[in-house]
Amino acid sequence: MKILFAVDGSRCSEEAIASVVKMKCPMGTEFMVVTAVDFYAAFSADVDARGKEIHAANQFIEETLQKLKAAHPSVSVEGRVLDGHIVQEILRVAEEWPADLIMLGSHGRSGLTEFFLGSVSRSVLSNADCAVRIVRPGDAEKAGSKAGSKEGMNVLIGLDQSEHCKHLIDHVLRLPWSVGTKFRLVNVIPEVNKNVLFDPDVEFAKNAATEYDSLIDSHSHWMKETADRLNDTFEQKDIAEFEVLLGDPRKVLLEIARSWPADIVMLGSHGKRGMERLFLGSVSEAVATHAPCTVEVTRVPAFRKAKVTA
Repeated sequence: MKILFAVDGSRCSEEAIASVVKMKCPMGTEFMVVTAVDFYAAFSADVDARGKEIHAANQFIEETLQKLKAAHPSVSVEGRVLDGHIVQEILRVAEEWPADLIMLGSHGRSGLTEFFLGSVSRSVLSNADCAVRIVRPGDAEKAGSKAGSKEGMNVLIGLDQSEHCKHLIDHVLRLPWSVGTKFRLVNVIPEVNKNVLFDPDVEFAKNAATEYDSLIDSHSHWMKETADRLNDTFEQKDIAEFEVLLGDPRKVLLEIARSWPADIVMLGSHGKRGMERLFLGSVSEAVATHAPCTVEVTRVPAFRKAKVTA
């Protein structure tokens, strides 16, 4: 797997580096560590300032490479200092290299300019042609409660029946997971207002009620099949569990991420419309923005978006 890791020297970036150091990386993994130096036109003539910024960026990349090489001696690690707008440069390198996964902290910075909260990660998430993992350390209380406990992770996977989420499970099975990892598969069906649904004065009430019950049953069936696939692959019958819930997918997933608690939430980027409209961009972006933990969003190659232009 080829992982493009974007860093910038911020606190969030330092936490992302710590997360990558702890990752399980099998042989064949390749890391490309990048940062960007981007100056406004007003600073372009200040050669001294630009030279110092480039020197600092190169030094930071080298320090990061040394940390990753020490932690993962059997994998390929290289780095680059990019010249230009951080989002456009990340997307360009991810496409040209090409990357299977982009990792970055939840905040971003470029050159002398501090971006608004999450603007870099949000733009990369929206426009990347591959999976994107936004790394967060989680809150201190959760970290403390797990200290000295199992090694594995709690992985929350939001699913619907779209092609995107089928691809998500294939992606999950490609990733290395520590012993003790648990997968919780969740499908959230938007809840229908029963006062309207079963109102005898509403023409479609009877058909809609029947369809709604059938929908819950059918979702439970394919969710069980998906959980069985994970259990069979990892040869552990209790590594994956599933549930079909009613409600707002964004609220439900965020609540489970906090209360379980999850170490990472994994989502497909799109879904179906109508009663099964779950993972259109609003859900993945809402979870990525507000989750208390790391979030990874995958995208089916056939549905990848065109590269963003200036």
